[in-house]
Amino acid sequence: MLLFKRILDFQKSEGGLLDKRGAKRYAVGAKFPLKAKITLSARDGQGHPLPADKSSPMDWGCQLVNLSSSGASIRLHPAAIATSGESCSLKLEIDNKLFELEATVAHYHTVQQYVSCGLVLKFPDAYSRKAYQQLMEPIVIGSTLESIATARVKQDLPGLHKEQYHGESETVLSAWRDTAGKNPRMFELLVHDFCIRGNTEIPGLKISFRDGAKAGKRASRPAITIAMSADHQTEIGQLFQFIVQNLGKGLPSELKKFLYLFAT
Repeated sequence: MLLFKRILDFQKSEGGLLDKRGAKRYAVGAKFPLKAKITLSARDGQGHPLPADKSSPMDWGCQLVNLSSSGASIRLHPAAIATSGESCSLKLEIDNKLFELEATVAHYHTVQQYVSCGLVLKFPDAYSRKAYQQLMEPIVIGSTLESIATARVKQDLPGLHKEQYHGESETVLSAWRDTAGKNPRMFELLVHDFCIRGNTEIPGLKISFRDGAKAGKRASRPAITIAMSADHQTEIGQLFQFIVQNLGKGLPSELKKFLYLFAT
């Protein structure tokens, strides 16, 4: 099942974006409500696999550590047992949507309090790859935002200090602080074809198309307002929330807290 029906279609890349990212790993945010379970073969008291015709596979709840374009790193209860090369399945759930992918255990080792396990994911078709790419995208964007040099940031609002952060998928986050450079006052997030804004004076988010984005047969321009459906805006707002839940160490804590105010 797709996480989004109206955005993140990825038609232009045809899956190439996942290939471009290769084996790079993206840390899953602690606040991201993506639940995970792994289904492993049932085993006896000595840890030996039970015959498939005399047992049922077991689901183990797990913690997602990071994701890559072709795999996942997870943590499991120490009682869970698996072997390298073992077939399994990874179940992911968010927003009452369930995603299931077949996988192979790449590595498995036990530490004192948990089991660390690496999985190689299998995509049977383009639809499953697209579904996974949608799940992974807010993790990628949130975890890769990093500040750029102050000298490269054009100060454009008198009385406010602007700072900027860039991330993958051509994402640009701009934030304006007060004259003392302490308290954030407003932000603008450019992500994919969309522009998301918020400030301390007006509650809620202002969502529109990014300048130059294609909306049907037209291109969005500052002087051209292109209407956006309520359902479209709802999905973009959800994407924003997921991105904020995956913000990494590249953003200062006070800016994260400011963005969280708009993500609830």
